[in-house]
Amino acid sequence: MKKFLIILSVLLMPFFLQAKTVSAVGEAQIKNDDIASAKLRAVARAKWVGLEKAAGIKVKVETIVQDAVLVDEAIKTEVSGVIEDYKITDEGKDNGIYWVELSAEVLPEKAKKAFSYLSKNTKVAVMLPVVLPNNEVRETNPLSEKIINELASQSLEVVDLFSAGSEMSVKELESAMKSGNFMEVRNIANKFLSGLILVGKVDSTVTAKSGKDVGYGITLPFNVVTGRLTYRLIGEKNGQKLVLASGYVSERGQGPTVEDAAYRMMENLSTAASNRLISEVMEKIKGINSKRIEVVLAGNNDLDKLMELKNELSFISWVLSVETKSEDTLLVEYPEKSIYLATAIDDLMKYEIKELDKYKIVLRSN
Repeated sequence: MKKFLIILSVLLMPFFLQAKTVSAVGEAQIKNDDIASAKLRAVARAKWVGLEKAAGIKVKVETIVQDAVLVDEAIKTEVSGVIEDYKITDEGKDNGIYWVELSAEVLPEKAKKAFSYLSKNTKVAVMLPVVLPNNEVRETNPLSEKIINELASQSLEVVDLFSAGSEMSVKELESAMKSGNFMEVRNIANKFLSGLILVGKVDSTVTAKSGKDVGYGITLPFNVVTGRLTYRLIGEKNGQKLVLASGYVSERGQGPTVEDAAYRMMENLSTAASNRLISEVMEKIKGINSKRIEVVLAGNNDLDKLMELKNELSFISWVLSVETKSEDTLLVEYPEKSIYLATAIDDLMKYEIKELDKYKIVLRSN
């Protein structure tokens, strides 16, 4: 009986636990004739391409972070076993570039988890279509434009999912809004490594028509269109994707034609909803995601060097505060994931990242 149960459990093992074999190519520039370092970076980039293939996600950004090796180490720390095994099948040099081709065994579900880990807390994906009274859909509209511009003015990275070529229809978005199943929206946002997703839909109706008798022999001289925005703010908390905030905003617009009234409604709605939505997004970024990360300058006993690092950290985007903890350690309040702070430090080209985990970065001066 036990043997039967063991065989049955193996047969029923979920498909996503099975590794997928992928081939991938990575390249890196050879600097100072250091072929070993170039090969290390090329392998790390090839492994990233392998993750994309296994997860079925092609990340639509020019670079995730500059240091592919740092990404590789971070993924191994947070998502152990995502690449079960790999072997280099070919490699070579070409005009100052070292390239490798490898074959890797990747677990697709863990690959998707790795993308989730690398999603930026301060990157927002926006999808706010308006359905006009004649059922015409305006994917780009005054509401979405104002929200995107206001978020960008807060130093956030913003992706307009419709402008970015999303194949999701308004009907599918409406179904997701009603059911609470935002899986497809999350899959789209994953392509941009967006940590927060602001989705909503504006339904509009003609609530009064020009020429309508309003009593006492008076007719309405304009048309009235009412728009109703229903929205959800989807993010991550304790490793789980969930709805962080939701709401409903209604506004009217009037004009000589229904089209004019609809446009005025969108303008009024953008004014009424923008401050509310912006404040909710900023609250979630700075509130839920804010944490303290230890930055250790290994082997340091020079207070001036630590103060120099403290000053440099204070000018990094999204660093909220920097405090001195000891002669070699600083406490950094930061709403992003530690890998992005480590990448920003690496960009200074003065420090080598020796260790990295969720709440600690160990550096050494170059």
